[in-house]
Amino acid sequence: MAFDQDGFFNDTFVKLFRQTITIDIGSTTPGVFKGALFQASITPNFSQTNPAYGSAPWNSGEPTGQPGYTTGGENLTVISFAELAGAANMIGWRFQTVTWSSATFAAEGLLVYAPSLSNRAFVFRWFGQSYDASNGDYEINPHTDGITRYKMRNAA
Repeated sequence: MAFDQDGFFNDTFVKLFRQTITIDIGSTTPGVFKGALFQASITPNFSQTNPAYGSAPWNSGEPTGQPGYTTGGENLTVISFAELAGAANMIGWRFQTVTWSSATFAAEGLLVYAPSLSNRAFVFRWFGQSYDASNGDYEINPHTDGITRYKMRNAA
């Protein structure tokens, strides 16, 4: 099975909420989070214990060795982690646009992880298909609602 959905890594968020791990998920400091691109050759396990970039299954499947891509991905910069305006009971995690220049590769998803927490994986964003660049820019421009949106509760 290959990619077929977005997902939060359950173990990461349980430990974050229980304060077993700590990080400012809304920190706007570039590089607190990184984004690594992946091709559809792996199967995410959102119930994995201690999911991390560089450990199975996230230890293969990057467009490594391709022009414009560096193993480990690019620094991400959080714009906000907040309630979405006009969207009842929803939060969104927004990042600035990230660009890989002079790129010649294809990717189908983005793994968001925290280098300072032993590369702990937070969320995987599936693009819905493979996208490629040929000696140009590979750009991810997240939706204004964020790279992820989560409904906190049903409207009363």
